[in-house]
Amino acid sequence: MNNNNFKSGFVGLIGRTNVGKSTLVNKILNQKVVITSGKIQTTRNKINCILNTKNSQIIFVDCPGFFKPRSLLGERLNSIVLNVIDDSDLIVIIVDVADGIGKGDFFIFNKIKHKTQPKFLLLNKIDLVSKDRIEREKEKLQGLDFFDYTGEISAKTGENVDEFLTLLTDKLPEGPRYFENGFVTDQPVEKTISEVVREKLISNLSDEIPHSIGVEVERFEETTTRDGEKLIVIECNIYTERLSQKAIIIGKSGSMLKKVGRQARLELEGLLKSKVFLELWVKVEENWTKRESLLNRFGY
Repeated sequence: MNNNNFKSGFVGLIGRTNVGKSTLVNKILNQKVVITSGKIQTTRNKINCILNTKNSQIIFVDCPGFFKPRSLLGERLNSIVLNVIDDSDLIVIIVDVADGIGKGDFFIFNKIKHKTQPKFLLLNKIDLVSKDRIEREKEKLQGLDFFDYTGEISAKTGENVDEFLTLLTDKLPEGPRYFENGFVTDQPVEKTISEVVREKLISNLSDEIPHSIGVEVERFEETTTRDGEKLIVIECNIYTERLSQKAIIIGKSGSMLKKVGRQARLELEGLLKSKVFLELWVKVEENWTKRESLLNRFGY
């Protein structure tokens, strides 16, 4: 393949938690590739999300949001972000204008201002605020002259996203096609499954419990039904830190676990294009978010 004039590169999406990084990726790829929610620590891994065009391949690297860590898990998530910043060909900082630009954002600005890669700044969630509010937030950015581009977008509606992509592609270096056409992510299927289950837990549980949840795929087996129809059998262990949390996840007479399982199964059937038999088990691993061996085991 002749790579003359073909552009490619890894684009790190960086920001505080819940600024809309994952929502932007899903909008750009026009499909759900990464899970989203309004709660902290939704994204826990570095996920390569691939946009293929005729003349370019952009690998958006979605990663955890910066936040003040409360455990070894939190420290590892922040380390992932720092590594993404160092390894990216282009850095995109995303801020939430609806929530307001604050100290956390300026902490990130300081982390990247001396980096040599091209740097973009996106003011996200403009669909939620007035133009006057946007202008007031932009006043806070005076003196930040290290960004190559500053734009206003809505990751939810797609407003101005095409303009951002055009300018982004212009800044990318010439390079190879790192992934074959048709790939939208390099996540193994087991990781996708665990993330879908975790998303349903996050969306159905109170704010505090999701910090203490880990999901591990114990079994993934392709088989057939009696009628010869494809069937995927999946068993997942849901880990939490305390017995009291286990009881909440299971719910009265198993109601919460059944609800989560039903929601996850329906989404997985769409993703895997197959009937799915999903079993969920809840187990307690005390203080797993602070234990190095378990963090390694769960892939953090």
